[in-house]
Amino acid sequence: MEVQYSLPLSTTPFVDLAENMGRDAGEVIRRLKHYFASGVLKRCGLNLNYRALSSYRRAALVGLRAENFERVAEIINRHDEFRVKHNFLRDDFYNVWFTIKGRDVEEIRTAVETIALEAGINEYIILPTKRIYKMDVKYDLYRGVSWSERGLEPENVPKLSELGFDEGFVRSLESLEIAERPFLGFEYGEEEVVDIIEELMERGVGRDFSGVLRERKVGFRENGMTVVRTEKVKRVAMLLLDTFPQITHLIERVVDRRWNYPLYFMVHAVRRDPIERIRERVLNLEDVEDARTIYSRANLREA
Repeated sequence: MEVQYSLPLSTTPFVDLAENMGRDAGEVIRRLKHYFASGVLKRCGLNLNYRALSSYRRAALVGLRAENFERVAEIINRHDEFRVKHNFLRDDFYNVWFTIKGRDVEEIRTAVETIALEAGINEYIILPTKRIYKMDVKYDLYRGVSWSERGLEPENVPKLSELGFDEGFVRSLESLEIAERPFLGFEYGEEEVVDIIEELMERGVGRDFSGVLRERKVGFRENGMTVVRTEKVKRVAMLLLDTFPQITHLIERVVDRRWNYPLYFMVHAVRRDPIERIRERVLNLEDVEDARTIYSRANLREA
């Protein structure tokens, strides 16, 4: 919990984390290394906003109808984890859902068409991202549900090239060595790296500085993608943002004639009950015409 919500940004973040917890630094570092080796902890560092990268300016959610989903997952996962970060088997007509990034929508469409052609798939939808209202994945191990009180995502994010930073360097800040001084060995001094991270977060390039957990490794078995039909997208989105800290992703997408749901949000939980209660409350909101929750059956990126 502390490494998710309260990791200090300093030249010695893990030592300071231990001090804040009243624990021995060596013990905390050993424990975090164990969590990393066992797959509980995915990484620690800067959580980067992809829109700042020159090669990934746009993103889309893609739904495929696939009978041989293992074969489809293999094809999709040839893309690196930054370009295709999420790939899930879900209970729906479109049963494989993944996100993909590209320079523009046409590049994304070409990549999806290539995947579909190789996999022999005819039924699929591409839902480009129109606006991100929230993106912050934290798992509250006490409540048993995802929980983040992060506010509205900035609508415009500067490009790293405009700020004069090398993309390779900035991306290396996403996964730091778990050590007393994790910023040793960079091209900048330790204090300077900390200042750069602070600047990137101030500008919206970095969302926060924290540890990232793997949901199933901490008992979060339910992953609900709720799609909302409404004509008042911004109003409903802001209401969801203000009302439900359980939401990790809140995104407006370009609709498809076969999939007329412009608003999408995610909630993760140990059980389905809290996800279902949120959906029921959303259905009762003014201007909401429909809300469906599509549950994950398997994480195909980590299968």
